[in-house]
Amino acid sequence: MSIDFASAPHRWEKEKSHFVALLDLKLELVEHGKAVMRMPFRPEIANGAGAVHGGAIVSLCDTVFYVALASIYGREQETVTVSLQCNFLAPALPPHDLIAEATVLRAGRRVCYGEVQVKSNDKLVAHATLNFLNSYSDEAPKT
Repeated sequence: MSIDFASAPHRWEKEKSHFVALLDLKLELVEHGKAVMRMPFRPEIANGAGAVHGGAIVSLCDTVFYVALASIYGREQETVTVSLQCNFLAPALPPHDLIAEATVLRAGRRVCYGEVQVKSNDKLVAHATLNFLNSYSDEAPKT
């Protein structure tokens, strides 16, 4: 399987889901086992204190890690999030965009593990660790 990393951000813009579009997530870089995504700051994703809402940050982490996995397995591979632990280290304050960098640390046949670092104005604001599970059609129950 050959993946064209250079055209991935352009394809992402054309094919992203409604939820990803709602958060305005922008894919900036894809390499084997890595992905970088930007979430522009907007008042619509802020919490009551004016910082980016934690749920938006977690969604960013989940999405950018999926793209990092797709850089290894391809987009056809069915995968689901099993666990996601996100530690918030500092408030993500306006007007700065969030930049999330995902790294796959273990790409097994079934279990994939990695991390995401989220920065705002070059300051680390969140760190997530994730487990994803790959599934295969030959393992589906026979009906």
